Amino acid sequence: MDTSPKNIIVTGAAGYIGGMVVDRLIELYPTAVITGIDLLPMPRRWHPNRNIYWIRADLASGDWQKKALERGPVDLVVHCAFRIRTPFGRVKAYERNNRAASKNTFEFTLKNNVPSLVYLSTVSSYGARKENIGRLLAESDPFLETKNPYGYQKKLIEEDLMELLHEGNPVTTVTVLRLNSVTGPRSQSLSSKFGLITFLKKLLPFVIQLNPRWARQFVHEDDVVDAILASALRSGGALAIYNIAPKQFLEVGDIARVLQKKIVRMPAWVMRSMLFVLYPVSFGKLIPVGAVSGLIYPINVDGSKIERDLNFAYRYTAEEALLGKVGRAAV
Repeated sequence: MDTSPKNIIVTGAAGYIGGMVVDRLIELYPTAVITGIDLLPMPRRWHPNRNIYWIRADLASGDWQKKALERGPVDLVVHCAFRIRTPFGRVKAYERNNRAASKNTFEFTLKNNVPSLVYLSTVSSYGARKENIGRLLAESDPFLETKNPYGYQKKLIEEDLMELLHEGNPVTTVTVLRLNSVTGPRSQSLSSKFGLITFLKKLLPFVIQLNPRWARQFVHEDDVVDAILASALRSGGALAIYNIAPKQFLEVGDIARVLQKKIVRMPAWVMRSMLFVLYPVSFGKLIPVGAVSGLIYPINVDGSKIERDLNFAYRYTAEEALLGKVGRAAV
C-alpha cells in the first residue's frame, strides 16, 4: 500500500528551509500536489511545475484556509513560516503575528484531520545560560528563554500548540523539530540571509570571543530536510518532539580554527553596548541586545532521540555544516 503523501502544504515555502523542503518533495513525489503558502510570490524555479499551487497570504489572516482545501483533503502540513528579523520597535507586533500565523496553521491542520503535521521550532527556547556549559539539553528540559525574541516567541508558539492538542483528541500525528543553528551551501549562498554564519564567515576577519566556553552545534541544512521528511512519514504516536543537532559542537577556538581566523576577546558589556546602538540602525538585521546571551553561553542539545525513534542518521558534522560541505549522499 502506497502511504506517500499526495497533497502537501508547506508554509513559508518561499523561504530558506521551506524552499528546500519543496525542492525535495518535488524530487521524491513528482505526482504529489504541493501547496506553498507565503507572503512572497512563488520562486521562478517552480513556475513550469503544474503540481505546485501557490497561495500568497499572511497566515495570521483568515483568507487562506478555504483556498488551501481547493485541491482536496490535505495529508501533510510542514509549518516552516516564521518572521525572524524583527524591525526596531515592532517586537510585540511581530510576536502577535507569528503566534497568530502558527495558531491558524495548527487549527487548520487539526480541524481538517490532516494525518501529519511537522512544525519547526528551535533550541533557542531553552535559553542560553551559564548552567548549560558542559551539558547536552534533552527534549524534557524546560524552556527558560525570556529575552531573545526568537527563542521566546517560539516558546510561546509551542505552548499554544500543546494547549490545542490538550483541548481535544486529534487524529493528527504531530512532530516538533527543535533546530539548532542551520547552515550549509544554500544558506551561505543567500545574500539576503543575515545571521550568525554571515557574521562569522563573511563580515569579520576574526572571531569574537565573549566567553571561551561558548559553543554551538551547527546542523547541516540537508540533515534538517531529511529530518523533516522522516518525521512526515512517522507513525505510532500523536506527538513527538526532537532536538535536531549532531553530536559534535564547536567552541570558539574550534570555530577560529575551522575558519582560519584569529580570536579577538571582548567583554560582553561591549557587545551589548554595540548592539544597543547598531540594532536600530540596522532595522533589525542584527540580533537584538536580548539575544547576546546566546553568544556568551551555549545551548547544546542531545539530538539522538530522533536517531533512535526514526532510524535517522545525521550525514554531516557541525564542522562540515559550518564549512558548507556539499554532496554527501544519503545512506
